[in-house]
This record gives sequence, structure tokens and C-alpha cells, in this order.
Amino acid sequence: MSQQVLSVPEVHCGHCVSSIEGAVSQLEGVDTVKVNLDSRDVTVDFDDTRVGLEQIVSTIEGQGYDVGDGPKVIPLQKPQA
Repeated sequence: MSQQVLSVPEVHCGHCVSSIEGAVSQLEGVDTVKVNLDSRDVTVDFDDTRVGLEQIVSTIEGQGYDVGDGPKVIPLQKPQA
């Protein structure tokens, strides 16, 4: 399982949240997707053997939102056991 935070600067309202969360959550392999209006980013937990980051970004862009300007993907560290 992977987690990525994607910058989506155009996110500003409840419709944006519903649009992005609804579309991304339908992708096979996506476990959770959460849009944060304050930080204007999208956190996605997904199985990278079933869905690629490129497909997630493409889905967000397909809803009419740009994903950052350049590489704004921030990989999060998993807690050490």
C-alpha cells in the first residue's frame, strides 16, 4: 500500500471535494482518498500494484483540476515498527 499527497491548488469548495473524491475512489486499487480544502491537497492511499499514480493524477485532471505545477507529489514515510 502506498500513500501520496498531491497538490491541487484549484480546490476551493464542497463540489471540488465531491468531484475529486468520487472519481478517484472509483479507481480499482484506491483504498481511501481525502481532499483537504485548507491545504488544497489530496491524500490517496492505494495499492500501487493495481493502480498507478499516473492514473490517479489523470483522473483528477479529468475532473478539471490541475495537479500542482511540476512534481508536487510527496511520498510519506511509513511508521517504523
